[in-house]
Amino acid sequence: MQKITFIFWVAVLFSSLHGEELLLDALQNTTPIGYAKVMYVHDERIAPKLSQSTFGVGGKLGAKTGEWQGLKAQAAYYITSDLGLRDDNPKKVDAYMFDENKKPYALLGEAFLEFAKSNSTFKAGRQEIDTPIVATYDYRIIPNLFEAYTFTNKDVQNTTITLSYITKMSGLDGLVSFKNFESMSAQTYTSLSMSDLQTIDANEGTTLDISQISGNQGVFMSGLVYENALKAQVWNYYCPDVLDEFYLDIALPFMIGSALEATLEVQGYGVREVGEFKDFLRTFGINGSYELYGTKFSLESKNIGLTTSLAYNFFTGDTKTVTAFGNWGGYPEYVTVPYMFAQDDSLSAIAKSKMGKITFKYDLKMVGLANQTLIAGYARIDLDETIMPQSDIGVVNFLYKASLNKAFHLRAQFELRDSKNYRYGDDMLTLSASYVF
Repeated sequence: MQKITFIFWVAVLFSSLHGEELLLDALQNTTPIGYAKVMYVHDERIAPKLSQSTFGVGGKLGAKTGEWQGLKAQAAYYITSDLGLRDDNPKKVDAYMFDENKKPYALLGEAFLEFAKSNSTFKAGRQEIDTPIVATYDYRIIPNLFEAYTFTNKDVQNTTITLSYITKMSGLDGLVSFKNFESMSAQTYTSLSMSDLQTIDANEGTTLDISQISGNQGVFMSGLVYENALKAQVWNYYCPDVLDEFYLDIALPFMIGSALEATLEVQGYGVREVGEFKDFLRTFGINGSYELYGTKFSLESKNIGLTTSLAYNFFTGDTKTVTAFGNWGGYPEYVTVPYMFAQDDSLSAIAKSKMGKITFKYDLKMVGLANQTLIAGYARIDLDETIMPQSDIGVVNFLYKASLNKAFHLRAQFELRDSKNYRYGDDMLTLSASYVF
């Protein structure tokens, strides 16, 4: 961040010698940005787990300048608060509304310079990132945020090329800290639990901080996204001495008659442990290599406003596989899996798992409620009995979304999870209202 500040003041000094009035115009065109958000989460859990009831309020407040010779700046402060309503027992507080110690926090989450010329853009500093594996993903109040150097180019029609080096991450998908920016290797969330660096212990251990093995490492990210009638994207994420991850998906829409639109999608990604982390796993006779594959078929009726989707995913791996899926905030799977605990003799709960989902999405404008959507779905998560016995999960999901205008948004979600494993048998209600400016 010191480098970014230095670059900014060099630009300011240069402007005092060349085009001071243009810089003043850019500063005068500075506009506020941000959002305010109110949330309530209730998780009715099965004993011995305690039910959680959590209220949170907060948001983002910042500013972005106008453009000066292709250069812009943006900064934003993020905050989450409990307004004194948080339960004194941390076990009764939602795990993701606040910091990892379940206390409210605030941070300077955005602070970047952006330079744009022709079809290319370079952004340096703290920023939001949206890709399949590295993603901001704002499912509570403060999202995942990253320190990065990101270059994008759109010279090729319908195509965006992205090259980035991401040094640090903060947010709810980080392992070490939510409120502090820590290295990408430290924030990698794997399924490997250890009581020390010599003992694998799924029941009593804690999730391994890989930076203890690899040192503090960043992620080299590259991607190509093509968007036309056919949509396709391919990404690579390389974290030295930790992981090498490759992602691909393709979506092909086509019409069936004049009122039915179908979309066929396929996806896949592969994860490979590398370098120091690979050597570390080998000392225990285990591995970190696996794949995910999936397909999804959707049918939208424009006459009645109903979209029906069928999706299927499966993970590879075996009893000796450690997994790190969605490890920096990205959850690209067509069928979302709740957080899975490695337990007893298991290294990973999702290795060799299969999951399917049927979803019905109804556009409420058909009954006079514009910009409102109702979604209902059922998912079945089939875990391999040799890896995680008696733990299959059935999930019934209801979701209501409304954009009452361009700024004000409502969201209500209710999930009922059923499983013979008490860790996954719960009912969760999530309510949120946000105002974006």
